[in-house]
Amino acid sequence: MRVKATNFHKARQNAQVRSYSRMVQLMKFALPAAAVALVALIFLTGRERFLPTEAENLVNAAALGAGLRLENPRFAGVTSDGDPFVVTALSALPDGAKPDQVDLEAPKAELRLANGMVLNVESNAGEMLRASEHLTLEGDVVLTTSDGYRAETDRALIDLAERTADLPGAITATGPRGSIRADSLEIRQTGAERNTVTAIFRGRVRVNYTPAQ
Repeated sequence: MRVKATNFHKARQNAQVRSYSRMVQLMKFALPAAAVALVALIFLTGRERFLPTEAENLVNAAALGAGLRLENPRFAGVTSDGDPFVVTALSALPDGAKPDQVDLEAPKAELRLANGMVLNVESNAGEMLRASEHLTLEGDVVLTTSDGYRAETDRALIDLAERTADLPGAITATGPRGSIRADSLEIRQTGAERNTVTAIFRGRVRVNYTPAQ
């Protein structure tokens, strides 16, 4: 009986670890992936990232390149890994011809991964800086995944060149087995070949686990 109880306790601990790990993986992956989808329409224009069969992409990209304001723009394309995405917004306003800055109103992005997962991100506003490859999302930044995970924060600062993200305000991530709350979050690429992603939760970090019935 003691052996069975010990095994049950270990199994429950392992389940908790897997649940925590899954939510941390969401934080490590979701923001950089969402950032790639959002900025692809500007940073990767002219680098054969847009699906060539969609004429709407070409028209919208040409309008932005000419410094024209776009109402209800829609872009479709693929990431460098071949995952398709769609980006929409209420409006996109470049700061001039060959713009360095593009302001987005209510941007939304959907990214479909090869493993079947669908990732969505939206916010009230966004600002993209082409030269420095920085993206700022502000106001009710929400990330959701098709398998039931959701992350919310007020502001996300994303460096596309370095593939890093800073969430300076409170962040909440919830999922089928619990939640993680923290005062801030940093996402960094580490390792000799920068092939390891590290998520650092700071401040008052609280983890709640809900075991399966």
